[in-house]
Amino acid sequence: MSRERGLLAGSAVVLVASSIAIGVLPAPHTRIPAFLLLYGAAFAAYLVAVGTVLRAKAAVAAAAVLAVSALAHAALIPARPDLSPDIYRYVWEGRVFLDGHNPFALAPDDSALVHLRDADFARVTYPGLTTIYPPLAQGVFALAALIHPGPMMLKVFFSLFNLGTVLVLFRLLRRRGRPAAHALVFAWNPLVLVETGHSGHVDAMAAFFLVLALDLWESDRRVWSSVVMGASALVKYLAAAALPWLARRRHLAIAAVVVLVVAAGYAPFWSAGAHLFSSLRAYAGNWWFNGPPFVALSGFLGNQDLARRLLVAGGIAFAMAAAYRERDLARYLFLVIGCVLLVSPTVYPWYMMSMMPLLALFPHRAWIAFSALVMLSYGVWVVCNASGAWLLPTWLMALEYVPFYALLLLGLARTTQRARVNA
Repeated sequence: MSRERGLLAGSAVVLVASSIAIGVLPAPHTRIPAFLLLYGAAFAAYLVAVGTVLRAKAAVAAAAVLAVSALAHAALIPARPDLSPDIYRYVWEGRVFLDGHNPFALAPDDSALVHLRDADFARVTYPGLTTIYPPLAQGVFALAALIHPGPMMLKVFFSLFNLGTVLVLFRLLRRRGRPAAHALVFAWNPLVLVETGHSGHVDAMAAFFLVLALDLWESDRRVWSSVVMGASALVKYLAAAALPWLARRRHLAIAAVVVLVVAAGYAPFWSAGAHLFSSLRAYAGNWWFNGPPFVALSGFLGNQDLARRLLVAGGIAFAMAAAYRERDLARYLFLVIGCVLLVSPTVYPWYMMSMMPLLALFPHRAWIAFSALVMLSYGVWVVCNASGAWLLPTWLMALEYVPFYALLLLGLARTTQRARVNA
């Protein structure tokens, strides 16, 4: 066995073993140091594998990349999703939809839904708010509830979406003249594994449709690409970030298809009226967690609303500039999704999911590192368990972001230097 294959085999064993250990760790939200230690072991193995694949000249079997990812997902799926309770909201909304109700119109605590409550109802987040999750997500929630009640089926679904993303990345990478095994950057990433196999976040589904849309775009199936991009936006709104690029490149008909697909997806739920986007407005106007630029700017201005507006304006300006400069849709999305994460007032670990497949195409050190560092935000559970306050200590946020920002600046400096040399 070559040295490279030996490193990859060892990394795979540690990654799967760490996934098994995380999967059997009881109530990880009450054992955050132990969880982070296991996650750190998985990430160290992942870094060895990424470095080996990106540097090695020897071919690595794409089937092995997929198989290890599948094993790690399978090790995590049976675990109780204690790090984030979001999946219990998904399960609830699937049951509401199957019962013939509009989840955009009725909040979980509505008296009309009392008959649907079960032992997990206490875990449903924000029971006073109607759903924030778009229509295609609702359809998958309902399908999972139809097949089997509880979180398990959704975790299986979303894990399959991740494996589908790996398969699409194989095609994208080959088309770009890169080894298919570079999909390992996504497939073996511990954040991808934990946030899907363990916590069961719907973001995996949005990421799959986004990557599939890119694959269709690059194979000149533009109309189908726009339909799939609209599907991604109907799971998570982030895919709508492609619209400025499409408009700038004069693909107005394609952009119109995206908008029409989204509108058609919402059509069955229009009876919710003013409630259709009420929770989205509440999220955009009130939520904040683990977003240093927002914390710093709102503290400086003494006005959270103004800070939000300025960050949104900055994000839009960046997207417009990137649309003007970038000819590659994938790279444009990589830059803009990164910008969204940088300026967002709220950054949970699973928000990285739409960025992760793009790192297989653009393996940026800072963002790969952030997929480990962002897990430090789970330290909020230590505070919450002790005091009941959902508050991330400033020192922990600094430990999370200072290395990330340093790597970002270092990468920017190197890019600028290369541009000057090539000029």
